[in-house]
Amino acid sequence: MSNKITSFQLCSLMLINDVFVLFCLGGGISAATAAGFGVGSLIQLIFAIPLICMYKKRGTLKECGKIGEIILLAGIILWGGFLFSLLRGAGELVFIPFESFGKWGDIITTALIAVVCLYIASSGIKAMSRSAVIAAALGAVCLGIVVVSAVLRSDAKNITAAESTGFFYELAKGFALSGGLTSFTVMLGFVKSDIPRTAIGYFIGKAAISAVVLITGVLVCGGIMEITDFPIVSAAQLTQPFSVQRIDSLFLIVFTVFAVYSIGVQASSAEYLVGEIFPFIKRYRCSIILTIMAVIGALSGEWHYLGIITAVLAVTGLAVVPAIYFIKRKIMV
Repeated sequence: MSNKITSFQLCSLMLINDVFVLFCLGGGISAATAAGFGVGSLIQLIFAIPLICMYKKRGTLKECGKIGEIILLAGIILWGGFLFSLLRGAGELVFIPFESFGKWGDIITTALIAVVCLYIASSGIKAMSRSAVIAAALGAVCLGIVVVSAVLRSDAKNITAAESTGFFYELAKGFALSGGLTSFTVMLGFVKSDIPRTAIGYFIGKAAISAVVLITGVLVCGGIMEITDFPIVSAAQLTQPFSVQRIDSLFLIVFTVFAVYSIGVQASSAEYLVGEIFPFIKRYRCSIILTIMAVIGALSGEWHYLGIITAVLAVTGLAVVPAIYFIKRKIMV
């Protein structure tokens, strides 16, 4: 792999994806949701240990054969479609409406975002990962403002006011929303050095950020959770840290930027795998992939089923890819 990236760049790309999913999280959330998502991230680190060992021994996806690559490619494409579906759902709350275009306004906005995704994915993994650090910093500033304001102004009783569906249900939900593990499996191989520390840092960061973002949403929207479709988006809109300026516009920018990078990293990872699996496809790979993702996102009505299927493929990829590598290596020895 020629395009090597740093540990911080990988973590920025992956965490942007995870935070974007939290932005689009629909339905009620509670303290159990934060606990389930946080613990789930640490369990995923355990699942990733064989993959970490494979890359530490300088193994590559190409050595794992086409079976593992095809599983990952299917998972990444479905996850990209899932992200488009999330974008279409939550985008109604944050995008500037096209009053004269009606439903076509959403389509136009999504198409424009897809074009930007194509541009950023086509620029290459190295260039995309560098700019992702800036995007992650912008998101961190925005989230920091919302969190501080929520802690200072919100009522702690909202934590108990939010109804809980149980820890294990939220744990399963967190896994179903972790399809980004497919692209992580690919992108981890691009890290320059210290792969174990990179993976550990990512999963611990994912657990911490998920817990902080979700608890913030509960603090702000715990009392009105029954009438809130997207609690994290609502929390950002209801939190007003400045008396003369709303944070809505800043959140709109962060939401859109995170959407672009989340889908872009899926397209870039899928483009790499297509090049490995189908080397005869040399042109328009990224365009084809993004088109397929957008179509899947548009056709997926029951998005949670798509998320579950993607999560299964992600966990399967984490298990199958390193297993094939170590089995082949043992046979060759």
